[in-house]
Amino acid sequence: MPARCGFLARVILAALAGGVLNLAFLPLQWWWAAILAIGVLHLTFAHQKAGRFFLLGTIFGLAFFFPLLWWSTISVGNYIPWLALSSAQALILGLYGLLRSWAIRGGWFTLGYSGVIDALGSAVLFVALEAVRSRAPFGGFAWGLLGYSQIEGPLSRLAAYGGTTLVGFVVVVAGVLLARTIDVAGERGNVFLWRGIQIAAVALLPLLASLAPLSSRAEQGHMTVGLVQGNVPRPPLATFAEQARKVTDNHRDETLRMLEQHDDIDLIVWPESAADLDPRVDAHAARSVTQAVQAAGVPIMVGTQEFFEHSRVNQHVVFVPEGESIAVHSSYTKQHPVPFGEYIPYRDFFAKISSDVEKVQVDMVAGDKPGILDVPIGDRVVRLGDAICFEISVEDIVRESVELGAKVLIVPTNNASFGDSQEAAQQTAITRFRAIEHGRSAVQASTVGISAIIDPRGRVIDSTELWTAHHLVAKIPLRESLTVADRLGIAPVLASGALALGWVLSGIISGGMRARRRHHSDI
Repeated sequence: MPARCGFLARVILAALAGGVLNLAFLPLQWWWAAILAIGVLHLTFAHQKAGRFFLLGTIFGLAFFFPLLWWSTISVGNYIPWLALSSAQALILGLYGLLRSWAIRGGWFTLGYSGVIDALGSAVLFVALEAVRSRAPFGGFAWGLLGYSQIEGPLSRLAAYGGTTLVGFVVVVAGVLLARTIDVAGERGNVFLWRGIQIAAVALLPLLASLAPLSSRAEQGHMTVGLVQGNVPRPPLATFAEQARKVTDNHRDETLRMLEQHDDIDLIVWPESAADLDPRVDAHAARSVTQAVQAAGVPIMVGTQEFFEHSRVNQHVVFVPEGESIAVHSSYTKQHPVPFGEYIPYRDFFAKISSDVEKVQVDMVAGDKPGILDVPIGDRVVRLGDAICFEISVEDIVRESVELGAKVLIVPTNNASFGDSQEAAQQTAITRFRAIEHGRSAVQASTVGISAIIDPRGRVIDSTELWTAHHLVAKIPLRESLTVADRLGIAPVLASGALALGWVLSGIISGGMRARRRHHSDI
């Protein structure tokens, strides 16, 4: 972008770029739009001062996160959490712009090959900051990562080799190289040659990624899973208890309909909040779950809550038939409750800011055990990985379950609070990414949809629509091998952080030295 281009034009272009990035996510999922958006953002940075880098990055972030996270207005009922969450995420992109401006102060653009250095440095910095916002504060918020935008494109295959870090890295590399085909300041030699090389690199990256091998073959046999989506009354019934019991009855009834059509199911999965009144305590819920388990004759995984005097936990409980009754075989407790949704951090402080904190009357506390469940399937025991709702976006939790031997990923969720928004579809895209990343089939069971059964290559075998009672049945492979991403673990995150820190510090130090040399030469 020419240096004479006005700042207002750059602001408008940065906002448009943020909007274009949304096109890579649902509902369109134009994966290439993410590369274009990153390229346009970096064009707006050209020939600007550090403070403007920050402002342009923040504007880009606001234009991206405001529409992406619109569903948060539906769940809460006002705009304040949406504005706060979107703005906080956007500021991370502003920080990216600021740190990048410091990094390039070091004169990298005078070394030749500057486009390559710029692309690699920008990419490690971008994904390092994504890793930070995915983990902090309050456990982080891993929605809208660049990697998730690629689920319908060839770059998604790289998830098995480096997770969101590698996929996001390649998107940024391609985007910066695309920008450099227009702004080639600092390149030595034949400018047209550099343009050709960079355009070729942008085209080759997706092509090479499409050749990355993925496997979906069974390694320990198969399992036939039945997924039940019972649906939720609209509008809600008068009291919490009435609503909860009706939802549980809905899941029992849909289970019985499924059993009329299928008699070879090994495991049945109910979603999060399928029995918000604990069947281990509430007689009505216990009766409904017992009827379903007894009719099925196989384990049923039921999403419920356990209440204590001043707290509660979110659990996925495995019920098995035992004589004429049922028994609890095992359970998993959610490790990552959603801040401001399932619990209020620093409740006394935030109560002074908004009365909405009272909507969460009983705080949910975190479980301290890994997300694995050993479930009896016929004459064998199969280890399943369990990630409740938003936990599917927490890559460390899911990876731990696979490292501990999970053969399949189970994702119970409750999307009823988000209406007809894109939240459920966004979550499904993340589940598909996790399936590729770990080479595992994934079973996402929702109370209201979207529910889906996904193969180890991220392809949807079958899925449901929103706000319907439905069930899905599929034979899925059991796998035990670890992907490259599993073997690397958190190493790509740590490497990107170290490289990004080194790039920024070298720019600050080198830039300071250059400034002192200029100062002395002027004396």
